[in-house]
Amino acid sequence: MAIEKQFQNNDNNKDKRSSVSQNEELYTSDCSTESIDLTSRIDEIVNSLDIGLFHYIITLICGLGFSGFSFCYQSIGFVIISACDLDINRNNKGWLSIAFMIGLATSASIYGRFADVYGRQKILVILLLINLIGMLASAFAYNYLMLVIMFGLIGSTYAGITTIVHSYLLEFFPRRYRGRAAAVLSSFLIFGNVYSSFIGLLILPYSFYSPIGAIYFTNWRLYLLVGSIPSLLSFCVLLFMPRSLRFVLAKNDKKGFRDVLNKINQINSYCKTTDDSYQQVIYCKVGHHDLRVEETSKDVKNDKGNTFLQDIRELLQPPWRKRLLLISFVWLGYCVADQGLAIWLPTVIAHYVNGKTCWHHHHSGMYNLLWNTTHSSHNVASDCQSGNNIRTVILNIFLGHLISIPIAILCVLLINRIGRKALYIILASMSGLCILLLLIIDTMQSSMIIACIFTSISTNGWTPCKIWSTELFRTEFRTTALGIASMMGHLGSILGMIIFAALFYISCTATLIILSALGLLTAVAALFLPDTTNADIR
Repeated sequence: MAIEKQFQNNDNNKDKRSSVSQNEELYTSDCSTESIDLTSRIDEIVNSLDIGLFHYIITLICGLGFSGFSFCYQSIGFVIISACDLDINRNNKGWLSIAFMIGLATSASIYGRFADVYGRQKILVILLLINLIGMLASAFAYNYLMLVIMFGLIGSTYAGITTIVHSYLLEFFPRRYRGRAAAVLSSFLIFGNVYSSFIGLLILPYSFYSPIGAIYFTNWRLYLLVGSIPSLLSFCVLLFMPRSLRFVLAKNDKKGFRDVLNKINQINSYCKTTDDSYQQVIYCKVGHHDLRVEETSKDVKNDKGNTFLQDIRELLQPPWRKRLLLISFVWLGYCVADQGLAIWLPTVIAHYVNGKTCWHHHHSGMYNLLWNTTHSSHNVASDCQSGNNIRTVILNIFLGHLISIPIAILCVLLINRIGRKALYIILASMSGLCILLLLIIDTMQSSMIIACIFTSISTNGWTPCKIWSTELFRTEFRTTALGIASMMGHLGSILGMIIFAALFYISCTATLIILSALGLLTAVAALFLPDTTNADIR
């Protein structure tokens, strides 16, 4: 019996050594063979990760970089009314916003493609560096033309940042946490708006002039520098962050995969390196697959990455073609409705404050409104605001953004419960109805209330929209598809500005009907897209 027991123990030891040997082989081998198995394996590996300090840090840092977009977007209006030393007048004050939007529209798909080829983290770091250089140059702009050129450059960088940052963040999170993580990221747009208004209240009402070479360092220049602090923090920390976990798996990068998981473990364990969770992921989630080093090595050699045309061809195949067309229309229509009214909302409110309405306006009143909004620009000094005047303007905007905060919290809590699709349809429908209510109720008091509601709802509509858009496409061409959708959105923003500027003084009714209809149509188009809540994003 003792001899038989000894033989059994020897057999068990051999089995254990064999199992350990197989696990060690898997540890040193790559984690992909065919594309179908790879997709399943990526989801299993990512879903097995625990949420730790790393995930909180990466969410915060991505959010700070993302918030710079809303700061820069809002700063355009503040700079125009406070940069009295740049000779801004009614003929050129629109250049700044147009340059920014052109930069956004022309660069989104390009940077999306770069991120799919070279990696999300690398492109994000480069774009944030260029963005910081552009903001620094803007703060020391010699004249208005230089400021316009720099804002065009800044707009192009934010086209890439807003396209890539969602993909980069979500590809670190397990399926059960993706919705909330992306909702928190999108809510940083509200943080950017509040931060912009807050530092504007602290800096812009106080005038000072300090000569530096050929320029005077004034309050609006300091405002731009202080506003760049979140982007600077994001850039500094992202330098030490790993590449996207899903990206290195999709590229069959064995060394990159190991480095990413080691970095996550290092941060989660307070900088004490441990391989426990890494081995758990490899052994438990990859170990049951029959992988051979020769096969994976061959796959690594053959995986050189798809070309842009190959990705486009894949996107034009079912089911990606339908998704791309519908989500592009959603972005286009929602940007027309949201940005088209949001940018010109002060003009709409001024229309009602002057005693006019859309249904019963008088031509003389309309001409008076047109004169009031443009004639003062003949005198450059009258276009500048300072002291209590600019404080009042910024305070009203600041209060409007504060209303967005509770709605953003609700979005974070509901994004996984009711789903991305349902939440977006609700918010887009409410935004379109708010625009329509401006026309139907048609009084000054109602316009003030509805304008605040519209601002808070339309801003938060981007939370489910961007999460949903990110999850609709595969890892290999996700940011390429998002770049195309983002480009359509920026074109929609430009179209919304043109529609409003061309039609509002001719027919306020037609303008609001067009914007409302497009907002409601995006909700209808969203009905034909699949919901990605708790789904594998591949």
